[in-house]
Amino acid sequence: MCGRYGRFSAVEAYAAIIKAMVSPRFEDSAGYNRPPGTFQLIGLVNPDDGAVTLGPAWWGFVPNWATDTKLAPINARSETADEKKLFAKAFEQQRCLVAADYWIEWQRNGDNKQPYAIRPSAGEPFFFAGIWSKASRLPENHAAAGQVTFAILTGQPNDDIAHIHNRQPQALTAKGARHWIDPDLDAAQAQKVLDEHRHGQYDAWPIDKRVGSPANDGPETMEPVDVGSE
Repeated sequence: MCGRYGRFSAVEAYAAIIKAMVSPRFEDSAGYNRPPGTFQLIGLVNPDDGAVTLGPAWWGFVPNWATDTKLAPINARSETADEKKLFAKAFEQQRCLVAADYWIEWQRNGDNKQPYAIRPSAGEPFFFAGIWSKASRLPENHAAAGQVTFAILTGQPNDDIAHIHNRQPQALTAKGARHWIDPDLDAAQAQKVLDEHRHGQYDAWPIDKRVGSPANDGPETMEPVDVGSE
């Protein structure tokens, strides 16, 4: 699963990848340890005017009929998302892109858990494949009320990072990102994008366990540590 990630590249870098306009509602800032239940930068095709837009969305998929966030998954399995009642409509009609520079995954070794930062080996800004839903029925006092919410799609891990975790977010190439939000794709074609346009090589390095708290959100959180010295 993907429960934490970092994004420090400027919004303009992501806008250039998918030729998007940036919502005036988005306030840009670097974040190295981004947790669920917060507003993050995503790209989607605006259903009202067809424009590709980058803007804020709440991390945690809230169905448009939900009146609370008891059901607000942060991830969805890409292999079955098009079949699940909760996700099927979004998978076919409401796909989005989540802007990132790397993600954080925890490797288990007995009772020990070691966090790793992982990113495509190209080292460039990229997008996760996601799905979105508008939280139409949340109470007005909820931060996500009436806002777009999202989940990150996950899949089987690439061979070079399978030793860290048995799942990984669907990290798309630039070409894949542009295809993913094509509104003319059906569910089968969207699955094909995930199969054919995911990054094929990754870099990973151990980082400090302080990343377990989202309060630790500086650039030092992604610095490599010597696991052997712990």
